[in-house]
Amino acid sequence: MRKVSKAKLLDKVSAKLVKPEWAERVVSPAYDMLRATEREKLMDEDPYVFLHVTSAKSSLPAENRTAANNEALKRLFDAGAYSQTLNSALYLYRLTYEGHRQTAIVGDISIEAFEDGRVIPHERTREFRANDLANHLENIGIHSSPVALAYDNDEAVNALIQEAMESKPILDFCREDNLEQTIWRVPDQIADKLLILFQDKATFIVDGHHRMNASHTVWDRSGRSERFSKILGALFSADELKIRSFHRHVSDLNNLTPKSLTTRIAEMDFHIEPVKDTEGHEPEYAGQFSMFLDGSWYKLSPQRIHPSELDAVILQKRILHPILEVDEEGSDGRLHYLPGTIPLGYLESITQSEGGVAFALHPVSMDQLQAIINRKKTLPPKSTYFEPKVRSGIFIINR
Repeated sequence: MRKVSKAKLLDKVSAKLVKPEWAERVVSPAYDMLRATEREKLMDEDPYVFLHVTSAKSSLPAENRTAANNEALKRLFDAGAYSQTLNSALYLYRLTYEGHRQTAIVGDISIEAFEDGRVIPHERTREFRANDLANHLENIGIHSSPVALAYDNDEAVNALIQEAMESKPILDFCREDNLEQTIWRVPDQIADKLLILFQDKATFIVDGHHRMNASHTVWDRSGRSERFSKILGALFSADELKIRSFHRHVSDLNNLTPKSLTTRIAEMDFHIEPVKDTEGHEPEYAGQFSMFLDGSWYKLSPQRIHPSELDAVILQKRILHPILEVDEEGSDGRLHYLPGTIPLGYLESITQSEGGVAFALHPVSMDQLQAIINRKKTLPPKSTYFEPKVRSGIFIINR
C-alpha cells in the first residue's frame, strides 16, 4: 500500500490578484509559448506586461537580469496593478478559447506530494532550464505561473465546482489572443470539501515540469523549509484537456547536405516521401513525421517501431541524436521547440530564414499519455503541449 503523506496535496493560498482594470494589460502568455523575438516584442510594447517579471531581454547581461525582473515587479506594485495579499482561499480559473472550456482549481500544491507519488511527471526536464528557474525563484521570491495538473474526472468535484461558479466572478477578461479568462473565489465551505477530496488523489503534471523540479530544488536548498514547501498549481479534470504536439527546429544540419541528411534518415529505416503541393503537410497519424528541408516538405514513416514507442522518443533516438547530434536537453542552443498550435507555414518560414531542418509531430493521445504514466515512464522534454495554457501574472504568491 502506498504511504500517504501527512502534507495536503492541495491547500488554500494567500495571493495578490491582478486588479480587473489591469488584467488585460498585465497578464501574459506562458514563457514557452513564445520565441525570444516574440517575447521581446511584447516587452518592448508595454513596460507592464508580466513577461518583464518572468523573462528578460537577451541584450541584458545575465548578471543584470534578476535585477530587471525585480524592478519590473516593483513597477507593477508601485503602479497599483495588484491587490493587497488576500486571505487564504481556493480559486477557480476558467479558460475559454474557440468554444472550448476548461476549468481549474487553483491553490497551493505540496512539493512533498511530488515526492510521494501523488503528483506524477510524464516528461523529463532540461537541467539548465530547471536550474535557471530555481535561481529565479530564490532571487525573486514569488510564484506567479501555476503548474498545471490533471486528475481523473470526479463527479463530486464537478458538483462543487459548479456550485462555486454560481457566485459572481472576481475577474473576467480577454486579451488580444482571444482567450477568455475568468476567476472565481471559492467559498470556504466548498473549498474545505475540495481539500478533503484531493487529499490522496493521484494527479499528473500537464504543464510545468521545469517549474516543479525547480521548486523541489529550492525546497531542498532551503533545508526543506516551510517557506518553499509549496508551489502554485492549477488542477484540471483530464477529460477537459486538449493535447497538441511540440514541433522541433534544428538550426543546422550538423555539417551534412540536405541530400546526405535524407540518406542518413533512410538508413535509419525511414520511408521518405516528398509531399505534393496539393497535399497537407501535417503528420496524418502517430508514428509519421513531417520534415521541412531545403524548401520542401517530406513525410517520414519508420518501417519498424515498438508499439510503446511514442513519436518524440522515435525522433530523438533515430534522427536528432544519432544524425544531427542534438541531445534532448538542447543545451547547445541548436534545438528549438515550437508549440503545435502554430501553423506549419510559420515553422516553414523560420526554417527558411534561419536555416536547418524542422520536424512536425503528431499529437500524443490521452490514452498513450495515461499508459506512459501508468508504467511510470517519462518522455523527452516538450513532448506534449496542452491548450489553452494557463497564463502568468494573475496570481502572485510571496515565498
